[in-house]
Amino acid sequence: MDAFSLLATGLATVLQPGHFMMIVIGLAIGVVAGALPGISFVNAMAMALPFTYMMSPLDSMSFLGGIYAGGVFGGSISAILINIPGTPASLPACWDGYPMTKQGKSGRALTIAIAASATGGIVSALLLTFGAPPFAKFALQFDQPEFFAATFLGLVSIIAVAKSAPWVSFLSLFIGLAIGTVGVDPLYGVPRLTFGATNAQSGINFVVVMIGLFALGEVVEMLAKSEAATKVMGKIRFERPKFSEMWALRWSVMRGTAIGSVIGMIPGAGATVGAVIAYGIEKQASPRGAEFGTGVPDGLTAPEAAKNATTGAAMIPLLTLGIPGSAATAIMMAALVLKGVTPGPMLFSTQTDLVYAIFASMLLANIFMIAAGVVIARGFSHFMKVPPAILSGFIVVLSVLGAYGVRNNIFDVYVCMVFGVIGYLMKRYNFPAAPLILGVILGPLAERYFLTSLANYDDNMLIFIQRPISASILGMSVAFIAWAALPGLIKKYRQRKAALQS
Repeated sequence: MDAFSLLATGLATVLQPGHFMMIVIGLAIGVVAGALPGISFVNAMAMALPFTYMMSPLDSMSFLGGIYAGGVFGGSISAILINIPGTPASLPACWDGYPMTKQGKSGRALTIAIAASATGGIVSALLLTFGAPPFAKFALQFDQPEFFAATFLGLVSIIAVAKSAPWVSFLSLFIGLAIGTVGVDPLYGVPRLTFGATNAQSGINFVVVMIGLFALGEVVEMLAKSEAATKVMGKIRFERPKFSEMWALRWSVMRGTAIGSVIGMIPGAGATVGAVIAYGIEKQASPRGAEFGTGVPDGLTAPEAAKNATTGAAMIPLLTLGIPGSAATAIMMAALVLKGVTPGPMLFSTQTDLVYAIFASMLLANIFMIAAGVVIARGFSHFMKVPPAILSGFIVVLSVLGAYGVRNNIFDVYVCMVFGVIGYLMKRYNFPAAPLILGVILGPLAERYFLTSLANYDDNMLIFIQRPISASILGMSVAFIAWAALPGLIKKYRQRKAALQS
C-alpha cells in the first residue's frame, strides 16, 4: 500500500469515537496548560503519562499528541493577551502580539496566531507522514557540533530583535548568558556565580526569569499607568481578520513553516529555537521588518507557524530512529516503550497500521486545534475586560504559583520577584528584555553542546568547521550577521559620503 492509502486507513481508525475523544481531551488539556505560565504542556504530558498505562498504544499517542499540539500553541494566548509567555517558544508572540493587544487588536492577533499555528502544524504532520524516512537519514548525521551550531544560530538571531540600539541588545544578551551560567558547571561539577548561596546551585530557571521580567514587570507598569491601561482595555474585542488580510501573510506562514520543519528534526533544538530563528529571518525578509516589535502581523505569524511546525518534525527522529527530538517526544517515547512498542526503523515494517494511525492523529490534532484555540482564547480574552487592579492581582497570584510550581522551590519565587523589579526598570529605561531571556534559555544549551563537542573530539576547536553540516549552519550564522549588519553599514557609508561632499 502507498502512503496515501495507509494514511486514509489511519484516519478511518483515529476517527472512531474512542480514539477521537482522546485527541479532543488532549487538545483541551494542552491549550489550557500551555496558556498557564509555569505549568507548561511538557509538565502536563508528564503528569498525564501514568494515565496512559490503561490505554492502548494508539490512544496513548493520540492523547499525548493532542496535549503536545495544543500546548505548543497555548502559550501564545497568555503571551498575546497579558504579555506572559506560557511557554518559552511563545516568547516571540510577546514582541508583536502584545503590542497588537495594546492597540485594541487582541482578537485579530489571536486569530492570526491560531491560523498560523494550525497551518504550521498541519504541514508538519504531512511532512511527518510522507517525509519521515529520507529526513531521518539526514538527522542521523547530527552530533554535538551540529547541535551547538543550531543553538548558536538561535543566539545570533538576537541581531534581528535588536532594533535601534544593537549594542544595548548585545549587552542584554550577555547578561542573560551570565545568568544562565549560575549553578553547577555541567562538565566539572563546580559551583559558579552562586556567591555562597546553596539554593543558587540548582541554577536560575529561565521560566522563573521569564515570569518575573514579563509578568510582574508588566503588573508594575500597568499599575503605574492604570488610566492608560483602562483606556486600552475598553477597546479590546474579539474580531476576525478578513481572508485578504490572512492571504497577505502567506509568505510569512510559508517561511515560518519551512524553518520550523527543519529545526524540529534536529534533536534538542525544539520549538523555542525554531520560533526565534523564524522571527529573526522574517524581520530581515519582511518589507516591514523595521517596524517589528510595534505590532506587525508578520512578526507574529512567522514564529507561530514555526513553533507548531516543529511538533510533527520532532517526531520524525522519534519514530524512525528511536531518538526523541524534544522533551515532549521523550515522554511520548516512554508511553510507547511502556506498551512494548520500540520506536525505530523496524516499526514501519512490523506495525505499519499503528505508525500511520499516529500520523493521522497528529494531523487531526492540528486541524481541530483551531476550534480548541478559539474557544479557550475567548475565555482568556475576558480577562482583559476587568479593571487593571483586579487583573494585576490575578497576574501576581498566577505568577507566584507558576514560579513556585516550576521546581516546588520558594527560592524561585524570590528570584521571580527580583526579576519583576528588574523587568519594570528595563521597561522604564527602554532596556530590551527579550535578548536577556534568549541568553538565559539558549546559553546553557550552547555551553553544554560546546563542551561535549570538545570532550567527544579531543578538544579539537576546528571540529565545528570540519564537519560539513555544522560548518554550513555556522556559515548561515555568519551570513545572517552580515545580512543584518549590511544595511546599517551602507547607510552610514552614504551619510559619511554625503557629509564629505557637502
